[in-house]
Amino acid sequence: MKKYIYIAVLVFAVVAKGFADDNKKVAAVKEAEASYFAVNNFMSKFQSAENVKWTVTNDFQKASFTLNGKKLAAFFDVKGDYIATTQYVDFKKLPAVSKSRLGKLYQGYQVEDVVKYDLDVQGSQFDVMTGRRNYDSIYFASLKNNKESLIVKITPDGEISYLKNF
Repeated sequence: MKKYIYIAVLVFAVVAKGFADDNKKVAAVKEAEASYFAVNNFMSKFQSAENVKWTVTNDFQKASFTLNGKKLAAFFDVKGDYIATTQYVDFKKLPAVSKSRLGKLYQGYQVEDVVKYDLDVQGSQFDVMTGRRNYDSIYFASLKNNKESLIVKITPDGEISYLKNF
């Protein structure tokens, strides 16, 4: 009899904790207004993510988080479908051909930041961003010299496109 009572208490504790955890997750989602689908897609893709914070706009939903000690951000469209993951990377992580071409095209510029976009190549919403080729990843670098600061797009095969001054 004690055995059954112990098992019942244990099951009740596990179920109650599960509901409490789910309620905390749902409360956090409601506060940030992230969609149910975005949160579920995020949780299935990044199961070990920590320190998740959501930002929601009219155009996208973004989860900023830590995974294996790295700070990342995952973007979802308004329907909750995964778009891309971003992270800051060191200039040294760029493909060699990209570093070489960047040095030739933008001599005298210092690289300030490099952001790596890991894309969902299944979708076509980034055709404009990546051109006609399908890339798993593309990079954006902010460059600066004495006169101006600018952003360029860098593909893994070394194609570099000017995007904007800031």
